[in-house]
Amino acid sequence: MPSSPLANAFAAAAQPPSIDSELTRIRAMVDRAQFLEALSDLAQLVARDPRNSKVWLHIGFVYVRMSIWPQAMEALQMALEIEPRMPNAQRLLALALFSTGRRQEACDLIDDACRHAKNENTHWMTRAYIHSHTSSDPLKSLEVARDWGRRFADPLTRNAKPFPPRDRNPRKKLKVGYVTADFRQHSVAFFMRPVLEHHNPDNVEIHVYSSGRPDKMTEKLRALVPHWHDAVEQTDDQLYEQIRADGIDVLVDLSGFTLGHRLEVFARRAAPVQVTWLGYMHTLGMKAMDYRLVDGGIAPPSHAPYYSENLFQLACMASYAPPEYSPLCEEPPMLRNGYPTLISLNNSAKITDEMLAVWARILHERQDARLIIMVKEQDPDAAQAHMQPRAEAAGMPLDRVSVLHQQPLDGFMELGHIADVALDTSPISGGTTTLHALWMGLPIVALDAERAVDASTARALQGLGFGDDVANSVDSYVQTAVRLMNDVEHLQLHRSRARSSLAHSVLMDYSARVQELEKALRIMWLNWLRGSRDALSVAHDLDALLQQTDALA
Repeated sequence: MPSSPLANAFAAAAQPPSIDSELTRIRAMVDRAQFLEALSDLAQLVARDPRNSKVWLHIGFVYVRMSIWPQAMEALQMALEIEPRMPNAQRLLALALFSTGRRQEACDLIDDACRHAKNENTHWMTRAYIHSHTSSDPLKSLEVARDWGRRFADPLTRNAKPFPPRDRNPRKKLKVGYVTADFRQHSVAFFMRPVLEHHNPDNVEIHVYSSGRPDKMTEKLRALVPHWHDAVEQTDDQLYEQIRADGIDVLVDLSGFTLGHRLEVFARRAAPVQVTWLGYMHTLGMKAMDYRLVDGGIAPPSHAPYYSENLFQLACMASYAPPEYSPLCEEPPMLRNGYPTLISLNNSAKITDEMLAVWARILHERQDARLIIMVKEQDPDAAQAHMQPRAEAAGMPLDRVSVLHQQPLDGFMELGHIADVALDTSPISGGTTTLHALWMGLPIVALDAERAVDASTARALQGLGFGDDVANSVDSYVQTAVRLMNDVEHLQLHRSRARSSLAHSVLMDYSARVQELEKALRIMWLNWLRGSRDALSVAHDLDALLQQTDALA
């Protein structure tokens, strides 16, 4: 006897939702940072279907978002055991390998993933990111960035619509748009807050297109911006249309190849002048990005062959605003402890196994020294599981090494109360972390290098008068750390003057930095009006350029 429609309806209602629909729901939870809830639901799906590669992929994805690398790798390897050619699992596993110092393995894996995912934008961008942060060859960074650009960005640029008629007045108030996902508790915010505070409303009309989830820092930044646009829910096409409708003259990318970027909007040519700044130090390899704001210490004109963007030279490319809560410990902790404490504050993805071996040498040179390694994991057990085996493999005396999980900002800014000397990383050095450490009063041991991303700490120390702590070799790095630990009077003197040196530096001369930035944006606008990009420095005479532009009208 055939079943009735009512019976069929009841039977359908009794069936559990499909795994694919459940995964869609769980991805939305991850987007809201509901990680533990997502893992709980994923565990139930594993119980339903233990050999479902998509479920294991999503488990790995959640752990990657949580920066819990051992569990991430275990889940992703399970996904690949079930489905060996699963490019998304390969991509996430490559990120996990990269973040735990296994960089060459990460490069090999992401290369393989891209060979089997030739049309996957995210895979090729991840490849550019991993290779650029692994190889010290700047031409390699350019090559992998262009591999992404010519596949995914440049085709959009070739199809870009012409600009509608606009006011071409060289002296008009410029409409400037900042595109970012990082106007929140993020390093970019510490550079950009003084910029937003000091823009001259007579010169520029500021728009922000924010693709990040808001927090308390977002509220503070939003109060400084006359035209704030929440772009989290907008597609690239929608955001492009809005920027075009807003009539933005100069559009500034603050993300590069980092989470939340909107580079495809730039690829569509949303504004006449497009520039990248601060968020990502490597080249982007896309034709639609006209300029990169730099300074001579980070990327002098001679480095132009390493970038797809035109290098526009500022006197100083950044401003720094220290956190509001940053208590200074005036005495080196070793005076009360009886032994020196070293600390690594940088993102732990920057810590290579080679760097750990160098730090092991320092600990063996100074037998009573302690080392604190701060990592990205927010959970203490996960932090230990990630770093302790690596520290042991590097030959470190584990009884003198502590692994510290990620700290909230207030707790982070108190670390100068327990540490005496900060250790910078190589080949990727610190950025905002370096300036935070100096504001804490910590001397920093750094390795010099040629490329910007490798030498940002070295350039900051040299510019602030602390160049003696910049080493030109690994042996010199070890000797510098030992020298600092052996000179408590120097440590005390450094604490008494580091904050003042930073406060009186060009990095905190906000008015001058923003005037210089606005001049740079004006010169870029004049370049566009003149159909030329020959003016690439704030050293150019603006009045003369204005007269040249007037003569073309």
